[in-house]
Amino acid sequence: MARVTVILHGEIAEKAGKNRLYLQGNSIKEIFEKLKKELPFIEKEMRYNRVVCLVNGRNIETLKKENTELEDFDMVRLALKDGSYFDFFPPDGGG
Repeated sequence: MARVTVILHGEIAEKAGKNRLYLQGNSIKEIFEKLKKELPFIEKEMRYNRVVCLVNGRNIETLKKENTELEDFDMVRLALKDGSYFDFFPPDGGG
């Protein structure tokens, strides 16, 4: 099972009261299920497809969506699609 860091942005981080979680799962689907248990409010956002999910800087929509497989130390980032939050990632990471 992959150990990943989940980075929360914007309103999601504010509601959660933290900006990162450390979870284990083999796919984004497993991580989403654990997130729903850890942060129950996020289920509504996911149901209405308002969450943008990036794995190592790549949108899961361009990968295998919820079936995207994970490896140890992958970075999973979540933000809302409501247009009020913009996330710029430099090519080398950092931050």
